[in-house]
Amino acid sequence: MEIKGIGIDIVSISRIETMISTYGDKFLKRVFTEKEIEYGQHFITSSEVFAGKFAAKEAVMKTIRKTLPFNSIEILNYEDGKPYATGYPGISISISHEREFAVAMAIEVGE
Repeated sequence: MEIKGIGIDIVSISRIETMISTYGDKFLKRVFTEKEIEYGQHFITSSEVFAGKFAAKEAVMKTIRKTLPFNSIEILNYEDGKPYATGYPGISISISHEREFAVAMAIEVGE
């Protein structure tokens, strides 16, 4: 197997929290899909969840070397919690949070 692309991004959780408190649904709908919004709003620390998904979207774009509308990339979670990007089966994603930041990495592998 060969690594075809790799991307990483880090996001300030407070930045996302500020965007949500300032712009509310307008921000959420511009950046996230309905499924992502529904998932994120179930957590007390929703800004942390949204920051992680935001970072994952950036990492996917870096991996595929294309800039796309944020809400055209959907980051969902398997039952075990592992994140994945719908429509990008060859890309593996990892998201982590640490106090003030969320970081995500995406790797595309192929033959």
